[in-house]
Amino acid sequence: MPQNVTQFELNFEAGLTDLFPSFSDCMSASVYSCGKPFKNIAADLDVSPSHLSRMLNVNDEGVHFPARRLNELIEATGDLRPVYWLVEKFCQDSDAQARRAIGELATILPKIVALVERAENGVAAE
Repeated sequence: MPQNVTQFELNFEAGLTDLFPSFSDCMSASVYSCGKPFKNIAADLDVSPSHLSRMLNVNDEGVHFPARRLNELIEATGDLRPVYWLVEKFCQDSDAQARRAIGELATILPKIVALVERAENGVAAE
């Protein structure tokens, strides 16, 4: 007897894993670009601004942002990009990845064609 399986498609701006190679990069961008003062985000998380800065700094080996507090960070910033980053990294099926690649090609292909034409015209002029 087949089980009812609910499937949904999540639409969001793809390319986050290209823009932010690591999840830490995405979290940091979420905090620093949300438009809310850094000290207010730190206060929402009940940490000092300097401690939050250290938690977001990937080069600081002594302190890391705890995964258990990710929901608080998202609530404090209002930015869902960290969630979308995880979905893009781990949940996209091959069809969605193919559609994304086609979309990216459609965007950059005209630029490539124009560059090839410029290069050919430049070589012909010499």
